[in-house]
Order: sequence, then C-alpha cells, then structure tokens
Amino acid sequence: MLKKLKRLTACILLAVLAVGGVRTIYPNYSQDISLRRLTLNPDNPAQRNVGALEFIAAWELRSRNENFGGISALTVLKDGRFVGIGDAGSLIGFGLDNDSRTTRPFIMPLPNSRGPGMSYKDRDSEGIAYDPASGQYWVSFEHKHAIRRYAPSFVRQTGIMRPREMQDWPKNKGAESIIRLHDGRFLVIAESVDDRMHPALLFSGDPVARDTRITPFKFRPPTGYRVTDGVQLPDGRIAILNRSIGFPQGFSAKLSILNPQDISRDSAVSAPVIAALAPPLLVDNMEGIAVTHGAKDIFLWLISDNNFSIFQRTILMKFRLPRQPDSKKPVTLPAPGF
Repeated sequence: MLKKLKRLTACILLAVLAVGGVRTIYPNYSQDISLRRLTLNPDNPAQRNVGALEFIAAWELRSRNENFGGISALTVLKDGRFVGIGDAGSLIGFGLDNDSRTTRPFIMPLPNSRGPGMSYKDRDSEGIAYDPASGQYWVSFEHKHAIRRYAPSFVRQTGIMRPREMQDWPKNKGAESIIRLHDGRFLVIAESVDDRMHPALLFSGDPVARDTRITPFKFRPPTGYRVTDGVQLPDGRIAILNRSIGFPQGFSAKLSILNPQDISRDSAVSAPVIAALAPPLLVDNMEGIAVTHGAKDIFLWLISDNNFSIFQRTILMKFRLPRQPDSKKPVTLPAPGF
C-alpha cells in the first residue's frame, strides 16, 4: 500500500511539473502611468530640427494596467490634460507635471462599450474630438461604422449616428480620424484607400444631429502613407498625421498641413509635408496628434499605438511649430452648402 501511495504521489508531482502548476492571474487595474525620457536621435543626441518642427521632448509611457495601450487618437482638455482613445474602447488620460511625471492619470472603458452580447467590433474606437466650450466628446468607430457623442467627463453616451456615406467603407478601414473645427463643423477621414486617396466627409455641424449636412471629398496622403489622425491649428490650418510601415525600415511618419479652403464637394485635396520621422529618428506606429498653444508658440503632440505588442512602445513626442507671419489672421472654411 505504501509503495502504491509513493507511486501515486510521484505521478501527481510529475504531472504538476509537466504543466507548470496551476496559477491564477488577476486583471491589473492600476491607474498609474509612468514616464521615461527618450532621445530624438540616438546617433545625434543634439539634433533638434525635424523639417519645419523643433523637437522639444519625448517620453515612453508605461502602465501595469492591462487596458493601457493601443492609443489611436489624442486630444487636449481645457486644463491641459490629455485624453487618448484606445482601439479597444478604452480611455487613457493624464497630465504632465514639469514634463517629468504624469498627474491625475486614469484608464477606463468607454460607456456602453462592454456588456452581454458585445464584442471587440462594438468598441473599435479610432478617433476622438473634443469641444472645450460644452465639454462634449465625439468618438469615431470602425467595423460598425458610427460616430458616438458623449457628455462631459464621459459620464454617458448622448447620441449615435451611422451616416449612410460611411457604410460602404471597409469594415476594418473606417473613420480613422475625426476633427472638430473651430466653427463647429467636423471633418472625418477614413482609413480605407481608393486610388491612393482616402474617402473623407465634412459635416456642417454635430455629426450626430440628423439635420447636419455632409460634403464628401477625398484626401490624397503622401505616397506610401495613410492618414491616422488630424487636428486644427489655432490659425485654421489642419495638421494631418500620416503613417507608413515597410520592411526592413519599419515605421515612419509624415506631417502635412491642409488648407481647408481647398476642400470642396467631390474634390481630391492634398497637403504639403512639413516634417518626416524615420529611423534613426525616434518613431513608432504614430497614430495620434494634438495641439496646444500660447501667445507665441504652437506645440504639436504625437503619440504612438503600441498594438499591445511587446515589440512596440507608447511614445509621446512634443514639437514646436513656428507660427506663420500672418497666423493672426485665421484661415476660414468655405460657407456651408458648397
């Protein structure tokens, strides 16, 4: 009997060793987001200029929270904090304290993005827009092409629209970027490419309102690149972030400036490139762009989508964009209804 018991014990031990034992893994809901300073060019640490931009700083963002990452768009609140939208339906927010640490960080799911019967396709969020006057947000979604509006602080969803003009877009190449313009109109650019051009829509107002008019046009990105995000500058011009990936060079990004006066119904517009990021310069899967400004300076902030991959990073970059001599005179869009 004792020999049988020893043999049974040995068999159990071998079985445990073979499968590595049983380990319970608990989700990590940490709200901490840490920063680590990065260099623009490891081969030339003194480099500051990138085309028309001046490099200010860069950081790698990290968190133990399993929902951190996948940031596909970025916006800035009135108080200077950033809010990023993750392509898995997550909100990632933080401020910067003297460029050395994050303040008031948070990581949370979008309202109505999880629940019984819901899948990733219900929360494939790609773009975010913010109205500082009302505090409202708009988020664009792929797969089930839609634009959703949210109350201040994302306390609840207040509306949803699935524009007919978006329903023919490929399921996984929908509204990549949504940009709120100073005059209350919205610009949506799709990820899909037809003849090297992105389908785009100009909304005369709130894209969730039923009486909003839609003007279709197309945007032509730099050759080999695709639009990932955009933001309107203080002078009315629109900064468009474009990304490319290739072998063996990896990721690269180009920033172009669109003159909104070039937009008209069914037109094809392009924008001159003012800066490019490619190795050996710091670059990753750059997907989000935001703008801050003071009396004299305009700052552009770029952020990368790490795809939740151990081989990629969430990188935040800060650049100064010189103001144009006539930048005090805003660029205006054509009147609605063209």
